Parts: sequence; structure tokens; C-alpha cells
Amino acid sequence: MKLKTGMAMMAGGVMGAVLYQQMKNGNIKKMVRQMNRAKTKAIDDLEDMI
Repeated sequence: MKLKTGMAMMAGGVMGAVLYQQMKNGNIKKMVRQMNRAKTKAIDDLEDMI
């Protein structure tokens, strides 16, 4: 059981480091901006259909 806990802690640390690097590079902002544009476009398309 301790091995699984240790592996989970290591994985969490690695994911945190990767997420931090992505935030520093500005990739997270770009991704959020793209998702918001896609959402807005989908809503506009639905409004056009109705």
C-alpha cells in the first residue's frame, strides 16, 4: 500500500511541475482562449439554427 501512495505522490509532483511550466510559458492562457472561442462559436451556431 505504501508503494502505491509513494507513486501517487510522485505522479502528483510531476504533474504539478508540468502544469507550472505550461503556465509560465503561457500555454494555459492560449488553451483557455481557444476553448472559449470554440464555446462561443458553438453557441452562435445553435442560435442560428433556432
